[in-house]
Parts: sequence; C-alpha cells; structure tokens
Amino acid sequence: MMTTYTATDPQFDFAPQPGRWLQRELDHQAISQAQLAARTGLSTKHINLVIKGTAALSPEVAVTLEQILGTSAETWLHMEAERQIHQARKDRNKALSRFVEWANSFPRQLLIDRRVIQESDVGPELAAKLLDFFSVASPSAYAKTWLEPQASYKRSQIHSIDPDLTALWLRLSELHAADLIENAPAYDAAKLKVAAEVLPKLTINENVADAFTEAQQLLLATGVVLVFVSEIPNTRISGVSRWINGTPMIAVTSRYKALDSLWFTILHEIAHVLLHPKRSTFIDGFKADDDSDAQETAANEFAQNHLIPVEFREQLTRATTERGILSLAKTLGVAPSLVAGQWAFKTGTWGGPIAKLRKKLDLTELLG
Repeated sequence: MMTTYTATDPQFDFAPQPGRWLQRELDHQAISQAQLAARTGLSTKHINLVIKGTAALSPEVAVTLEQILGTSAETWLHMEAERQIHQARKDRNKALSRFVEWANSFPRQLLIDRRVIQESDVGPELAAKLLDFFSVASPSAYAKTWLEPQASYKRSQIHSIDPDLTALWLRLSELHAADLIENAPAYDAAKLKVAAEVLPKLTINENVADAFTEAQQLLLATGVVLVFVSEIPNTRISGVSRWINGTPMIAVTSRYKALDSLWFTILHEIAHVLLHPKRSTFIDGFKADDDSDAQETAANEFAQNHLIPVEFREQLTRATTERGILSLAKTLGVAPSLVAGQWAFKTGTWGGPIAKLRKKLDLTELLG
C-alpha cells in the first residue's frame, strides 16, 4: 500500500528528512538497503548516503523510488526541497550573526524613526531587516549596490557626507515612489518640457501640500514620479533625480526651509531629467559649487529661467521694494516667495524687507 508523507506531518520536527522517511518505508516493507540498491540499480553506498542525508535525493532517484516503493516522486522531491531550504536557512542564520556589526553601524534610532526596523530588532534579526530593506544578501553586496555607485553620482555640494546615510535616504525614496513608478506611464520628454513651464504657476496655491500634490499629478502625466522624503542628517541632500526601471524619479527633502527653494529644487531636478544622460543619478545638496560643473550650471539656469523668464530679469533686478516684488509676482502668476528668492540670489541680499517675502515652512510637517 502506498504511504504518503507531507511537510505538515506532526513527526517533522524542523524539516522533512527524505532519508529518514526512506528508511521508515524500507522498514515498513521489510526491504533492506542492499535489496533496494539491487532493485533500483543504484549502489548500496548511494542509498546509504541518501538515507543519511549526505546525498541529495535527485529527481531520477525520486522517480525510481516511486516505481519501487509506491510513494510518489512528488512527495520525495517535496521533502528533499524542504530539507534543502531548511538547511539553507540555517546556514543563512549563521551568516547573519557575522553581519551584526555591520548592521549596528547604522544609527539605530534613525532606523526606528524611519520604520526600517522595530525597537525589538536586535542581533541577526536586525541584520536581516537591513539586508531586506536594501534588497541585498550581504554587506559586501550592499557596498557594491549602494556605496560604490555613489562615486559616479553627480553631487552638487562641497561638504562631506555620510555614504551609508545617503544610501539609506536613496532607498527610502525608492520605496516611497515604488507604487507610483509601477503605474507610471512611459516617460515623455515633450510633455515634461510643457509641465516645467506650468509648474511655477502652481505656487499661487497657498496650501503647499495641495500644490505639491498638483505638481506630482502634473509630472506623473509626463512619466516622471515626484516624491517627498524628509532629510536625513549628514546627507545634505535637497533633491535627487534617478532613473528606476526606465522611469525618472525626482525626490526632494526638507533641507531648505523656504517655499522658493522647494520649487527651485524640483525644477533643477527636472532639468537633469531633460538635459543630462538618461539613467544618470544627480544628488543635489547644500551650498553647491556649481560653477565648476557644467551640468549643474545648466540645471540651475533651467530652474532660474522657468521661475523668472529672461525677459523679466531686468525688472527683477530693478525691484527694490516689496511692492515691486509683489507686482512682478502678479505679472508672472507665481507666489511672491519665488520672486523674492530669485531677487535675493541675484542681489546677494538675504535680509531686509524683501527677504521677508520668502515664505518659511516645515516641509516635513506639511508633506511628510
């Protein structure tokens, strides 16, 4: 009579052991290992190794056992697969214990605050959570995937940064954008150029969260995903443009606390998507030395031209009062904060009455 075994059999303590069940079947049918070897044409040694679990139970052997003993090949192979998976997980757990030091190098409270891990995650479980988060198998794979590429990223800043925290923020932005990327239409550069012209007009909406949502929808229609992810200390990132699975993603942070800086950053990243090599990543940060980088200079000029068109530059320079700034903003159909920000940049005057028109805000509170 055929005997069947399943992985849920209560006698399985950790994982099915096909060799153990093979021996039980032989005992049940009063067949010795030597007799089974003779019936199957396999060596007694090989039968013994399968029973001990030293040799894997192959599909060929499973089909042969099905013919001789009556137990289906699928049952044998299912048990063998479960055994191998169980052993692989044991080996994996041993490896994770060697990765704990690497996992502990990340700021624990930051990982908890960003919901990468839970407070209870420690030791190997912490390492496993971090590897899952970065979607890699080991710290060396993490370095190749997330750290080594940073050397080729365009970084618009002159300060030192923490590469691990930069990787953390980039991965957070990827995950935050994942659903939008999955459902985004194909990228259309012509549509994005039109959207860039429209974008500054959205700033007249005094509800920043609503205006940002409008910007997201406007860009998504062009095949570009826009997201907000709060800044992580020691990264100095204000924005990034990346290509993920063929879709350009723009992510902005809370680094700058002014309305005009938010929209300038978005337009700056749009410029990178439009003007610069496809599949490239541009990370933009604090106090950029852009004059030495033609690509950053071009992105800045693109943003400036879309905020204050060239034909209005002279009027901007001549503005010396709040009334002048407000008048120009009304003419352009944009928020006064944008004009005040560009005026401060052009004149190098960051204080005084006009500077007060630059709307300050907490983007994390509004958008996070």
